[in-house]
Amino acid sequence: MKLRIPFKYKILIKISKLLARFVFLIVKIPDKKFTTVYLCSNKTEITRATTLWDKEPGTMRWLDTHLKSGDIFLDIGANIGIYSLAAAHRVGEKGKVYAVEPHKPSAISLMQNTKLNNFNNIDILTVPLTNELKVGKFNYKNFSSSLTGSQFNSTRINSNEDNFEPEVQEIIVAFSIDMLIKMKAIRIPDLVKIDVDGIEDKILIGMKKTLTSAKKPRSVQVELNKGKQIKIEKLLKSLGYFLKERHFTHNGNLKLQQGIHIRKIAHNAIFEPRH
Repeated sequence: MKLRIPFKYKILIKISKLLARFVFLIVKIPDKKFTTVYLCSNKTEITRATTLWDKEPGTMRWLDTHLKSGDIFLDIGANIGIYSLAAAHRVGEKGKVYAVEPHKPSAISLMQNTKLNNFNNIDILTVPLTNELKVGKFNYKNFSSSLTGSQFNSTRINSNEDNFEPEVQEIIVAFSIDMLIKMKAIRIPDLVKIDVDGIEDKILIGMKKTLTSAKKPRSVQVELNKGKQIKIEKLLKSLGYFLKERHFTHNGNLKLQQGIHIRKIAHNAIFEPRH
């Protein structure tokens, strides 16, 4: 027997289908010899997609020059997948991208974009990373896809002294990179990107074994936030990784031009082991 839907609900379904066409926008973005497709549901997603090579040109340059076919890339703080998708193009079918994004709305967008581009070489992890196995609260600063600032076991972003009031809290299990590798959930990466707005140092502590192993990552890019820069630089130096390059976002470069000290500007830094 066919399910009978009341007329008023049929109208509602038709309206929702019509609205869906306007809520989501498919954007095709050229990336050198590649083309990436994004399903965008808000202005921030559109901005992220359309400024691929403009927002963080240093990050894209790093991926473009360092990734090779067959490489393994670990993207910690993948958001909707801007850099994960770019990396997937470059490592090819023989390579692998591990995209880590615990913010569920952003992770869903990441999954949609992965599917839309027919990538079979991206594995998505929707768990937080830290220095040990731990059950805690993931605090959503906001519940919209692509927005940043949500934190595991904290309500403070970067070096901002003000705590935020979470819109939603999720009790969740966090892992360390070393543990995931030991469990064979992921393989040792060749390149690692860490950008989580706050606990980059704890994530690095949780991958000490990986960074000192025989097959260690050959390059690690970390976001250095105000108040954490010296600590992270010293930690990586103790593990045999040395500062190779610093690069800034567009806004970061403007602050540099204004004479603001580098220690007061969040920026990305690339570290590599000395051979």
